[in-house]
Amino acid sequence: MTSVLAKLPPTIFPPLSSHEELIAALQDCTGEPRQTVMNKLLAEHECGGVHVKREAEEFGLTPYEWSDRLIEFYRTTKSFLYESAVWNRSPLKQTIRAWIGGFLQREKRLDARILLYGDGMGFDSTYCALLGGRVTYFEPSEECAAFARKVFEQNGVTVTHIPDLKGLKDGEFDVVVCLDVLEHVPSPPEMILSFSRWLAPGGFLITHSPYFYLEPYHPTHLASNRRYAGDDAMFKTAGLYPYDGRLFWDPIVLKKGTGPDPGRRTGQIAIGKPLLQSGRYIWPVHSQAARIMSASDSRWARELRAMGAS
Repeated sequence: MTSVLAKLPPTIFPPLSSHEELIAALQDCTGEPRQTVMNKLLAEHECGGVHVKREAEEFGLTPYEWSDRLIEFYRTTKSFLYESAVWNRSPLKQTIRAWIGGFLQREKRLDARILLYGDGMGFDSTYCALLGGRVTYFEPSEECAAFARKVFEQNGVTVTHIPDLKGLKDGEFDVVVCLDVLEHVPSPPEMILSFSRWLAPGGFLITHSPYFYLEPYHPTHLASNRRYAGDDAMFKTAGLYPYDGRLFWDPIVLKKGTGPDPGRRTGQIAIGKPLLQSGRYIWPVHSQAARIMSASDSRWARELRAMGAS
């Protein structure tokens, strides 16, 4: 019997799937020389977040705190382009992406109206569009949005890009996907309320938010959000109830309704909940575990060194 997942599109695609294509795309976006791009990619594959850490220090940011200075850093830095590119190549991110594809297929939502909130370089939007979704992409960074438009074109997908959220209507989407964003925002509960409004009844929020992940290479994760690790109460307050997900909520799926759905598959996320909650208190341990789990595939670094990166 053919596997369900075998029918899904690949989780890694152009320009992620080719060093040459990724280097050229980053050159075009950043204006940096080829050798500089290669060296930065290699450094990022060897140590995820190295450029964000260095540039945040040069910028004078106070780690793990929200500020106007942090907003300016988001607006001007190029470091997240490298961090995001390498993270989107990682085995863990590909596993998350494949799991989302399998979930949407099981739920017969492959052609759903999907909002990708804060999708950076557009890789998750591209994947959802390759699945057959009617995708809307939102990303406040103009530089990332410009990169994403080229990714959409390169993969032959149609994605609607919205520059702001003002025109969104209540109940407009069947699915909202928000990955690795909420740990950066000053009020996750307020953002989740917005997601709930934009979802149609019975719609799904798919999210991943490592709130406990506070270590030097992720200085833009907010310490004030650590209390939300393993918290499902803020979802329920917004009318969103646990429905499915992976053990460490990477991701967790919430369904919009008036109460828990009888079709929910919440065994794993129920087990993971206290493990994540303990991250509020022993976050250095959880951060180290997360760093190991999200590491890059070493073959990418070997290939870059063979190409002359240093």
